[in-house]
Amino acid sequence: MSVTASFQPDRVAASPGQTAALSLHLQNNTDAERVVTLRAGGGLAAQTVLQTETIYLDPNEHFEVPVIVDANSSLVAGNHSCVIEVVDDSETTSAAATVEINATEAWIAHLEPESSKSATAGRHKVAIDNLGNVPITVEIATATEQDVVAEVAAPAISIDGGKSAKVEVRVAAQSRFWNGAPVEHPFTVSLNGSNNEHVTLEGCFEQGPRLRPWFLPALAGMVGALLLGTLAWFVLLMPTVRNIAQDEADQLDELQQATLDERVADIQMAAEEASELPLGQPTDLRLSVSAANGTAATEAFDFDQNGSGRVLSISDVIFQNPTGAIGRVQLLRDDEILLDQEMANFRDLDFHLVAPFTVNSRSTIALRVTCQTPGPGTESCEAAATVIGFVDET
Repeated sequence: MSVTASFQPDRVAASPGQTAALSLHLQNNTDAERVVTLRAGGGLAAQTVLQTETIYLDPNEHFEVPVIVDANSSLVAGNHSCVIEVVDDSETTSAAATVEINATEAWIAHLEPESSKSATAGRHKVAIDNLGNVPITVEIATATEQDVVAEVAAPAISIDGGKSAKVEVRVAAQSRFWNGAPVEHPFTVSLNGSNNEHVTLEGCFEQGPRLRPWFLPALAGMVGALLLGTLAWFVLLMPTVRNIAQDEADQLDELQQATLDERVADIQMAAEEASELPLGQPTDLRLSVSAANGTAATEAFDFDQNGSGRVLSISDVIFQNPTGAIGRVQLLRDDEILLDQEMANFRDLDFHLVAPFTVNSRSTIALRVTCQTPGPGTESCEAAATVIGFVDET
């Protein structure tokens, strides 16, 4: 190798929270200047700090590079490998050292919250932080007054190094009261660690009455407001609301009666006009049209082409769409559209006219179909119209 690397010494020890100092020795074994790049690796790559990452070595030069390893509390106890890769052009070599992290047992605890208030039970949490790098087991016990009971969710808990845990504690009094002054119930939480460390936490549960001090005044105020509201409704509001409702009902009745009278008048007028029409002899006519997809087709009937002066009164029209086609169907008198329907809305559709359509002599009745989508299994839109009415023979 053009450049060799080694740690001297290749093994050091450190405690959590301290730093371990190493010395990386580089040797240029050639007669030419070399430029090498240093890169941290191994299990301690994230904790390794290099004073410089690029080194210029003169021919046959020996160079020492300081390497610092931050042994933070997240590292577990035991041996860890610190590796430095040395890259020289296309050649790569490495040096490794062992950093032994000493075992440390340390933990702290506190109560969250230290005091609580409730009419039934106080709820707290014992928060434990393992500041060391080895697992610890903490036993939890409580002490209270004679008529108070404290319950711990987990009497013993194991916590890994650098981790935290919380254990719930519920404190409740055996007796309760409805009103009166609050009563304080002090309690203690004792913690014993597997490293023989002992911590005592002080807490307090303030027991209040089951009825809040503001409850009775609020209830009295609510009842009073309800009585006043009821009295105001019957004395002031209800007569006014009743009068307004009666006025609105009268106006609505007048409006509905006027609308009904108008409709009756229209029907009577249409009936009078229909009675004056020259109806004559019954007759019927069927028009059938087949239109290709995307086109329109028309079938027409020329009425009374000899000009004899007859009049056709159409009283009923029945549209048929037997194949379920989609498009538009129109009934025309000459070029005037009498009926216009969307075929997708019906298979059979009939119109019974109070006042019939009249067709004079030498006029044309036509059925026009505009095809958008033929019915299932067909290539065209098929539609028909049956026209029923009366012909005046006079």
